[in-house]
Amino acid sequence: MSTIIIIGGGWAGCAAALAARRGKAKHVILLERTDLLLGCGLAGGIMRNNGRHTAAEELRLMGAGALVDAADGVATHAGLDFPGHRHATLYSTTRMEPAVRALLRDKGVDLRFLARVV
Repeated sequence: MSTIIIIGGGWAGCAAALAARRGKAKHVILLERTDLLLGCGLAGGIMRNNGRHTAAEELRLMGAGALVDAADGVATHAGLDFPGHRHATLYSTTRMEPAVRALLRDKGVDLRFLARVV
């Protein structure tokens, strides 16, 4: 068994941490330079719409379904159609980060915030 260190707690870093734990890594450490996960991913609030709908299902097939489930779990609205968006799922950015943080901790990921890598 190995120790895996992941730099960055954006969507990709969180997915990588879950994949490492699923792959039986003994210790997974996620280093994030801020005090929040998901970085720029907290700016949008739309998980599924147009191409993102397909991307969410691709994430599920690649093993990051737990992140999609977390997003769906904090959705405030689902299946909305409005100009430029079809079948959109909207989430509250203030609810998304704590849900992903709890998921990673539940899976045994060692989260380290305000960590800089040089």
